[in-house]
Amino acid sequence: MGLGLEEYSKFLVENGVKTLAVANFEEAIILRNSGIESEILMLTPVVQKKELQLLIENDITITLGSFEEFEFAEKLAKENEKVINAHIKIDTGFGRYGFLTVEKEIILEVLKKCQNINITRNVYTFFKTY
Repeated sequence: MGLGLEEYSKFLVENGVKTLAVANFEEAIILRNSGIESEILMLTPVVQKKELQLLIENDITITLGSFEEFEFAEKLAKENEKVINAHIKIDTGFGRYGFLTVEKEIILEVLKKCQNINITRNVYTFFKTY
């Protein structure tokens, strides 16, 4: 894929990179299957149960950008008796993906309700400048 997903990722990990971010489910699984043990963060939402199941089994950090995604992931993690890692994505104006900035209370509700999801210390966004 592209520049050599597996080869380049291994090079990065060997040189101190601790977390790799990927755009989709397939890339995450390819990296894990290639022997990479570092944290792998998938930046896009997960909507299919089969995909989320494989991400959980392969210890991939997911991105949560809506309350519905949180509920979906929390339920499946509980069914698997696992705690999964997740990052919070906030949409600051691009309209791409993520919790809206006006949804602060919903974000706090998600954080309080986490039982089988570990919200890592990371939150990310793309800032829109005018």
